[in-house]
Amino acid sequence: MKPLEGKVAIITGARRGIGRAEALTLASAGATVVVSDIVFDEEMKSLQDEVAAVGRKSLALECDVTKKEDIDNVVARTAEQFGRIDILVNNAQTGLTPVPWEELTDELFTQSYESGPLASFRFMQAVFPYMKAQGWGRIINTSSGASRGGVENFGHYAMAKGAISSLTYAAATDWGQYGITVNVIYPAILTPSLKSYLDSNPAARTAMEARVPVRYVGDPLDDLGPIVLFLAGDASGYLTGHPVFIDGGGGFGPR
Repeated sequence: MKPLEGKVAIITGARRGIGRAEALTLASAGATVVVSDIVFDEEMKSLQDEVAAVGRKSLALECDVTKKEDIDNVVARTAEQFGRIDILVNNAQTGLTPVPWEELTDELFTQSYESGPLASFRFMQAVFPYMKAQGWGRIINTSSGASRGGVENFGHYAMAKGAISSLTYAAATDWGQYGITVNVIYPAILTPSLKSYLDSNPAARTAMEARVPVRYVGDPLDDLGPIVLFLAGDASGYLTGHPVFIDGGGGFGPR
């Protein structure tokens, strides 16, 4: 039996990059996956095909995480179709473009807040009754090393990711008694957009790899996938409220 056989997972921002790798990892481990993103396009269709190729069921839903009704729809559809919700991976987030401080606006901060910590909170709150009733649940939130400084012109993004980390620690405190663990990952991973940039800028690749003790930037499936699988399974039952840095040592852990 695969480690996540019989489990149902929701992954947000699953169309590409980290979210896609998380969905494929959990499906390969036996989970039924509900994948959501702001658009339903050919990439989402191909993701469903890849999930089917490993013999698992999937449900792909369009979801703008800044809209509570979209979030509630994803959770309700999941429960209606599969009867349970075991795993939530909050990955979706806007505000990924650096903006100089003097050009930051209330609108940019609001977008980062609504798509990040507020969306994560709404998803967590929506799945909580199902996990509590089961006496088992795994929530994996996504922060960023940018929340700890060291990345220029990311005030709006750092704010959002820092809030997600604090939200994680608070929920872990209150929900552990129900068999629900809540952890937060800090990935520094070679997403398709980053790979495209580094492929066209060899000097930038060399500089980035030199800053990472293991001397390479991690792959979403090979390097992030196994850690997410661990956090989503039974083996992580005694680990909650924990920051997990998937960064090849580049962040050197909490500070």
